[in-house]
Amino acid sequence: MTLEPGFRLDRYELLCPIAQGGMAQVWLARLHGTEKLVAVKTILSQYATDLRFQQMFLDEARIASGIGHPNVAQIFDLGEHGDLLFLVMEWVDGESLSQLVRASERDGKRIPVGIVARVCADACAGLHAAHELADKDGNLLHVVHRDVSPQNVLVSVKGAVKLIDFGLAKARDRVTGETSTGMFKGKILYMAPEQAMSKPVDRRADLWAVGAMLYHMLAGRPAYGGDSQTATLQMLTDPNLPFDPLPDEVPAALRAVVARALFRDPDKRIGTALELGNAIEAALRESKLGTTSRDVAKYVVDQLKDRNEARRKVVDLALQAAEQRKKPTVTLDQDNVEESAMAPVLTSADAVESLEPPSLSDGEPEPEPESLSRRRSIMLASVVGVLLLLALGVAISLSGASAAAPLPSTTAPPPHPEAVGGFGVRGASDR
Repeated sequence: MTLEPGFRLDRYELLCPIAQGGMAQVWLARLHGTEKLVAVKTILSQYATDLRFQQMFLDEARIASGIGHPNVAQIFDLGEHGDLLFLVMEWVDGESLSQLVRASERDGKRIPVGIVARVCADACAGLHAAHELADKDGNLLHVVHRDVSPQNVLVSVKGAVKLIDFGLAKARDRVTGETSTGMFKGKILYMAPEQAMSKPVDRRADLWAVGAMLYHMLAGRPAYGGDSQTATLQMLTDPNLPFDPLPDEVPAALRAVVARALFRDPDKRIGTALELGNAIEAALRESKLGTTSRDVAKYVVDQLKDRNEARRKVVDLALQAAEQRKKPTVTLDQDNVEESAMAPVLTSADAVESLEPPSLSDGEPEPEPESLSRRRSIMLASVVGVLLLLALGVAISLSGASAAAPLPSTTAPPPHPEAVGGFGVRGASDR
């Protein structure tokens, strides 16, 4: 099945592709007949009938849809069109935390301490909701995200923090089973030692990841980061190697919280995401760094102004193309068809100077009634998708686990893209 702008998946009209990985694709879409924007994940057609990928896809839908928390990206729907499974999710008008970090680094700065702490405290609230997910009888499902990282934390222009990508999540009754011994999953810079060594993990592995994010953003470097994955893994799993102290400008109360989150022994670590979030909040108060979601919103809008404007332009172009597809088609004579076919398609002038579809040759039959406006709108929407892939790098990830690879104890782990999890999908610039 080939998807294209204007295609309907049940009640959802596809507008333009926004990200694609090795196993899956993400589309900007809208609820048919409305202007409500959503993100739609689909398994790529060549893998659509693979039962393993279908089960992974269902896993993410089942886990994430059950959480229901404002700091976790919402799952609206799960559907099937022929052999194609699709997942409908909340569209977040914002960027990944990793993009925010890079934007600050380009300016030679670090994200302000209060903003870092506020974002991580809110992420902890979403994590705690995931960790506390229970079945209908009240039994904990023991969900562990296993890939908490700046790439999987979205920050909206309104200051809302959203945790995404439960494609690597571990739950007690996960359909696709537990991770096999020797399988390497997640991003190593934020990976707890027990996870890196393929030992059993629980929610405390996610708390290490939050501590590692805090450290990285506050220090401008990872707590454990070598010149290669092998070196990083050795540093991470060496029990006698402490991380360097955080800079003095980081408040002592917050330095203490980070240290508690980064204990190698999980039993010495902060026990729950709720405790970690409360500790961050207390450190903010003690340091007189009261930071609200409004402060986060202002920072995101100021720091990512160009990207925010580009994203809105892309959405507007996609909606224009959708409206154009709705217009009735008029059959024109050959001269008018040639003149119209040569007219430039509306694009972002910043990215594409002009785009002219080829004119019809003398011997080529006149287009059928649906061709002209549909061709132009599909071309416009396709350009929109390309622009978003190149300019925005929207951080939406798909579930799955094909990033897993054997991890012998004496060799380096395989190259691991930031878009993790087999279904991991991220825009081209969101490294």
